[in-house]
Amino acid sequence: MNELSADCFDDLCREMPVSEPLATLDEKRGEALRKFWLWTALGIVLGPAAFLTLLSSGWDWLGIVAGSLLLVVPIVVGFSALSSVGEALKMPVLERIAARAGLEYMEKGFSPPVYPMARDALFGRHLSSETFTDLFHGKDEQGRACAVYEATLTRQAGKNRQTIFSGQVYAFQRGPGGAGETIVRPDRGLFNFVHPSGMQRVELEGAAADFDRKFEAYSTEPGTARSLLVDGALRRLLLDLREQGRLWAWIGPDDALVAIAGRNRFEPGSMLRSRPGRDRVRTMLDDCCAALATLGKLKAKLG
Repeated sequence: MNELSADCFDDLCREMPVSEPLATLDEKRGEALRKFWLWTALGIVLGPAAFLTLLSSGWDWLGIVAGSLLLVVPIVVGFSALSSVGEALKMPVLERIAARAGLEYMEKGFSPPVYPMARDALFGRHLSSETFTDLFHGKDEQGRACAVYEATLTRQAGKNRQTIFSGQVYAFQRGPGGAGETIVRPDRGLFNFVHPSGMQRVELEGAAADFDRKFEAYSTEPGTARSLLVDGALRRLLLDLREQGRLWAWIGPDDALVAIAGRNRFEPGSMLRSRPGRDRVRTMLDDCCAALATLGKLKAKLG
């Protein structure tokens, strides 16, 4: 994995896979925007018209269904035209950024690194939906696998649907010498008495008071976990990352995973909004630089 900085912005914009969609972005966005408003107007007309016509004929439920479909489907069709313009810019930009960092990029359809091992301990077994996107993966200077990707995890309880996690996930192989499994998760106040199966609470003292207010730590090897978390620099790093969003960490003998809740990153932004293409590229580059910098800091302390 190579160090990536924002200084490569101009070179990135000049590279052929990026320069071509960048040059035609305004034209294609304008065309897609016209289609969007045309389809939206069509839906606004057809949806209520179908509903009122069928309602007056006594077909109440059919009117609701048909009216809803004729209202929503055209809007979705129009929005998909806009989305395709954003994808045409996003894919080459992120692929070239990944290549510059010595990594590979996959938008979707991948198996999330390390997550299957960490899922139950961090988020529980009863998840109803798991979505993974925007994977950057490769190996570091020592030949150890590392990755950054996004995840959205939800849980269904009756009619209630709750998002358990949405944000970035950092996963990597650790060096030799690890033992047991340790998790760090957001403090849950009165519910801290519920321990993960097979793990014990890791008690920290003294200077770790700030850490204990934000997190709770458990481990199958409390002594080993205490030795790891006694490192004030590691605790400070986790607290600093906690400022970005709620944080979960799983530290195994061979691998580690840190999940930080936050906004959806690595995107060119809404195509409904007029914005220079170079600004969209800059946003994606800044997101990648920040994510890979975070990955590097975590690997330095946990790898």
